[in-house]
Amino acid sequence: MNRYVTISIDDGHPTDVKTAELLEKYGLAATFYIPSKNAERPVMRSFDIREIARRFEVGGHTLNHTPLRFLRPERAWDEIRDGKSWLEHEVGRPVVSFCYPRGKFNGRLAAMVQQAGFLGARTCLLNVTSFPKNPFYWGASTHAGNHSVYIQIRHALLEGNLAGVRNYFRTYDCATEWDTHFMHALDDVEVHGGIAHLYMHSWEIDESQHWAKLERVFESISARTSLTKITNGALFSLWEGHHGCRNN
Repeated sequence: MNRYVTISIDDGHPTDVKTAELLEKYGLAATFYIPSKNAERPVMRSFDIREIARRFEVGGHTLNHTPLRFLRPERAWDEIRDGKSWLEHEVGRPVVSFCYPRGKFNGRLAAMVQQAGFLGARTCLLNVTSFPKNPFYWGASTHAGNHSVYIQIRHALLEGNLAGVRNYFRTYDCATEWDTHFMHALDDVEVHGGIAHLYMHSWEIDESQHWAKLERVFESISARTSLTKITNGALFSLWEGHHGCRNN
């Protein structure tokens, strides 16, 4: 039975440096999704991006962190392709993982991401621990931010994530504190297999003053020796290898 745990950090905010230090302290794998620019918040300096890329995976998050669903197709393509090219130039190696800004995606965008050369893409479909049928619709277990029961259910229904609604009751016991919510994911994966996937924004952890909470979660992940610590990109490669073999 395969049991994985992965962590993804969105937006490339300067506080990602602090998250990287905590990840390194506990020997954890992670994927940092970094845009070149973000009109809402600052982005790390090139030096910091390269330092994080030396120790962790980095993934594409478009050029300007623009929600793609609201763009004309040619603009969306430029954001996806140019964001990949920029990041590969920054870190000096191929970038295979992608994350949709604000989690906004559809089938047309997923096809563009695949065409651009990515192996998979993470969404904001929550309360899931299974491998997806389509690697460009990859969900996550938990967002590192507190959400009411109403918000959790509403978010899942708006995205058509019916499995997420069911799992929120069955697996996550309607938890509203994000650390408790993710502990349920870890417990479930240890018993049943799958992927416990925590996604977060370092700037949000900083604004909420949840650094101590985040460190406790990282320490708990590190102590669970039955779980394989893995990057998003490595998971995408596993999906491709498994389905590629099955289709040959």
